Amino acid sequence: MTPDPMPADPRKAGLRWQLRAATGPLHAEADALGSAHDLGSAAGHAAFLRAHARALPGLEAAIGAALGEAAWLDWPARRRLPALQADLAALGEAAPAPLPVALPGADRQAAALGAAYVMEGSRLGNAMLRRGLPAAAPAAYLAHQPAGAASGWPGFLAGLEAALPDPARWPAAEAGARLAFEVFLAALRSEAPAAPA
Repeated sequence: MTPDPMPADPRKAGLRWQLRAATGPLHAEADALGSAHDLGSAAGHAAFLRAHARALPGLEAAIGAALGEAAWLDWPARRRLPALQADLAALGEAAPAPLPVALPGADRQAAALGAAYVMEGSRLGNAMLRRGLPAAAPAAYLAHQPAGAASGWPGFLAGLEAALPDPARWPAAEAGARLAFEVFLAALRSEAPAAPA
């Protein structure tokens, strides 16, 4: 008689864990490409910001259009494009043309929430990357945090779970999360540092 398999950890149930599992390889690739930029140099910092400036406008606009005025999310306060544009201007860089973004599927709200999961999660990575910036470097984008206790990562996750309690809608959220990573990956590849000779 074989023993029963270990039960799933009940603390790792829910949409956030589903999204994390569905996007793990994409997340790892985005982390590798993003951290390849030398943020300690002005050129590396500028390339990193240009890559994000290709991805961010379309994603922020698509999420905002699909979610409208979801009070718990306060999407306008979460938008980072003005901070990103300010940092690019401080470095004397023009914003590149943004990549087009169209949310997948018929359940645009769920797809937008999946994409927002990626966007909000990237704040955690940005906080880590900010440590590599010289003290005088522009950091409005990497430091951006929306105001309010519910605006942090735990508050976002609680709102996400409450907004999509039906697992039947989770595949649409997964598709939106994958799209967000794919847009960032395309943008990061366009500004990838040259490999050493």
